[in-house]
Amino acid sequence: MVSRDTKETALLVAGGVVGFLVATALGAPSAVAWGILIGVGGVGPTVRDEWRRRQDA
Repeated sequence: MVSRDTKETALLVAGGVVGFLVATALGAPSAVAWGILIGVGGVGPTVRDEWRRRQDA
């Protein structure tokens, strides 16, 4: 069985990839597209994990 954390991380990563592809397709500057990818797909899961860790403490 897949844990809740893994599902949420996968959802954020997929959202980042989709956001990147949509931004690229709409002709957004590459800095914006990469910002979406890194912000949602990379930083988002880290922030969520840290927030959840602090809630448990």
